[in-house]
Amino acid sequence: MSYILYSYPDCASHVVRMVLEELGTSYRDEVVDMREGVHRSAEFLRLNPRGMVPVLADVATGATLSETGAILNFLAEQSGRLAPPPTDPKARATFLQWLYFLSNTLHADAQVQYYTERYVGDDLAEAARPTIHERMRAHYAMIEAAIAKHGGPWLLGKDLSMCDFYLGGCVRWSLVAPRHAPLEPEAVTRHLHLSALLENLENRASVKRAFDAEDTPRSAYFRAPVRSDRTREMPG
Repeated sequence: MSYILYSYPDCASHVVRMVLEELGTSYRDEVVDMREGVHRSAEFLRLNPRGMVPVLADVATGATLSETGAILNFLAEQSGRLAPPPTDPKARATFLQWLYFLSNTLHADAQVQYYTERYVGDDLAEAARPTIHERMRAHYAMIEAAIAKHGGPWLLGKDLSMCDFYLGGCVRWSLVAPRHAPLEPEAVTRHLHLSALLENLENRASVKRAFDAEDTPRSAYFRAPVRSDRTREMPG
């Protein structure tokens, strides 16, 4: 299998990069310079009308898709890895439930945290931030309970899945990416199962390669790393 990953450092495309590295599949990296407006070019908008990364092109089939959750599900189906098989409908249902929670709720709320003024306007942004912070804290508490229920060490139990990489990205964005009010690290570190998951994730060779490929500071997900000056967007 061979893919083209349209990416920008330390953005949502980082999640897809980690997964591609974990799968060991070949891919070509096409950096979309968010600073120079390449994501608004007619050529890139033909790939994704939203003008966002990640975009993944499957060279073999000609399929091109955006949206982080959709890409992860596609890669799971193509590779037969990092997700329960369709022949196990109960486990597959749990996987899909969490994948869509990460995409539709945790990632979406992380974007509201980052771009608060875009959702409520500049005048109300400061007043809205405590509410979105509380939502993020509640999400992490629920995830902690789920890891404990499933028996860990990963979100779905004993097996690493696409969900763990997506979760790691969302945690990083909520602690590091927000320009005005990052979530306090204790929102994560107070949860022992979640903290252990993130440590295990960061120590994987695939994750280290993904950070090295983007020349991004690889501090632990649940501690506030040095923020890259290149990050201007949190696409996804």
